[in-house]
Formats: sequence, structure tokens, C-alpha cells
Amino acid sequence: MPTTALVSKYTISDVINSYSSLDGNAMYVKVANVLALKCPLFRMLPMVASNQVMSEITSKIASMGSPTLRRFNEYVVPTANHRTPATEPIAMFQDWSEVDSALCDIQNDPTQWRMDEDMVKVESITQAVEDQFLNGNISQYPAGINGFFTRYRVSTARPNGVSTTRPNVQLAGGSGSDLTSILVLELGKNKVYGIYPKNSRAGLNIENKGKVTSESSTGRMDVYRTKFEMFFGLVVRDDRYVQRIANIEVSGSTSIFNPAQLASALRRLPGGGQDPGTVILVPPTVMDQMDEMAMDKNNVKYEPDNVWGGQITKFQGVPVYVAEKISEAQTAIS
Repeated sequence: MPTTALVSKYTISDVINSYSSLDGNAMYVKVANVLALKCPLFRMLPMVASNQVMSEITSKIASMGSPTLRRFNEYVVPTANHRTPATEPIAMFQDWSEVDSALCDIQNDPTQWRMDEDMVKVESITQAVEDQFLNGNISQYPAGINGFFTRYRVSTARPNGVSTTRPNVQLAGGSGSDLTSILVLELGKNKVYGIYPKNSRAGLNIENKGKVTSESSTGRMDVYRTKFEMFFGLVVRDDRYVQRIANIEVSGSTSIFNPAQLASALRRLPGGGQDPGTVILVPPTVMDQMDEMAMDKNNVKYEPDNVWGGQITKFQGVPVYVAEKISEAQTAIS
């Protein structure tokens, strides 16, 4: 007998679960998406229109000219700054939502019911984009982008190829494949920012297609259709704006989160941790460890704060956010 893929279709059991009872006049219960994750980077990353149709051409300073000490009547040989060009691609996520129009029309509040179903799609795209920002790898998925963990996976590499600059990847000492990382970022235009095509709108575009007839090999059905689309890319103008602490053990008592390394990562930023766009992204396990340390009144590196109506931990004045798309099953890097 034929089967229906529950991933792409809404069944009557989904409708029943959306109501407080089977009574036809039951109050609608707003969907609590149990799959929702904390994706702060998606919400905080500045988005800038690209300078190309589907890419951003940037350059990084590879070396600076050297001034000359001069006395009167002496000539000076001009020097030049040298830049390394780079092109950052723009990727696109797209999805569609289709619900049986008859199924939608019988709801107590059809508009709200359809909106809540669409919000699940919004959460899905949010998580997918956040995952690309963090873990994207063009060699595996050519249509995507290179995320932070793909770009910065060698602890001996020097930011921007400048040998006198301290590495922007530190190692906590863990081994195996049950590790995680911390990211320290300096967000802002001309620093670390997202891009979208210059002839489009930033963010997630949601287009209501209305009531249409859907056709398949098994027949036809009237549906309410919604299209979801988002263009996005990632630009890092200076590698020093991204600091990573890798190889952190998620369990045990050794090679775990080390506050001294985090303080060092902040100092290695161009703004030294003082720039207003500075943020710290950590996985849930590391946040647990940080919150435990923050409860120690003698630990002056941590402080609670109230941002947007909610409590947030700060480390040396820099806000710390949980990013659940930071894997806690990373493999050790060297």
C-alpha cells in the first residue's frame, strides 16, 4: 500500500496534537517546536549587500609599506602596501511549504494554523544557515560556503599570512572525536559580516503563493503554498577578527574550558575585546562550565547582565552566547 512521507506532509495526527482536546471548539495551542535550537550568529551577524551579483570581492593586507627616517634634502624611496584578493561566494537555501487547503480550512483559526506550520520551516532554515556559517565546507557541498571551523582548523597558521602575528587558533589539549570549540568574533562591517546579493533583500524572504493546485503522479490536490528563500555568504576581512579555541574536552577534568585561553583570545582581537561588536560563542557544555564559575563571587572575570530582557553571562565584559550548532563531537585538529 502507498505510504506518505511525514517529513513533507501534515497528517490528521498533527492537527489533533495542535489542539487542547478533540472538541471542535477547542482553543488552539501554539506550537512549541521541540527541535528549536539557539542560533545566535544567524540573528547577530551584520548583513551587507555584496559588490558582485552572487559574490563579494575583498582584499586582505598582506604587508604594509615601511616609512623612512629622513633628514632635510634627503630623498625617500616610496613603499607600497600589498593586498591579497579574495572572492567570497553567496549560497542560497530554498524550501517550500504545502498544506492541504481542506485540512487548513477546517481549523478554528486557519491563518494562525498555517502561520505556525510555516514557522517550523523558518526554524529549519535558521538552523541550516547557522550550520553553514559555522561548519560549511565547499569541498563537501559546492553550493555552500566555507564556515569558521573550515577556515580555521590549523593552530600553526598565522592570520593573513603575517609571520609576526600570533596564531588565531589555540588548542586546549584534548584528543579523540568528542571535542568542541569556542569562537570569539569581532562583528561589524569591514570585519566579520554576512553578505547577500546587492539586488535582493537581506534575511529570509517568505512568499505566500496562496491557494494553488498541486499535481503529482498520483493525482491533484488544492494546497496553500509558501516559498522560503534566503541568500547568504560570509566575509572575514581580517583573520584576526576570528579567534578559535579548539580541542576542548566536553567531559572529564582535564583539557576542558580554560579561562586563561579565552582571555588570551580576546587580547588577540584587533580591538582587544573592547570593540562593541565582540561576542563569544560557546556550546552548551562550555556554557555550563562558565555559569558555574560565574556563580563564584570571587571570580571577577564573569558577570551576569540583562540584555533584551534576559539574563546573559559576560566574560571580561564581553557577552557569551550559546550556539547549539557548535558540535560537541569535533575531531582533534593540530
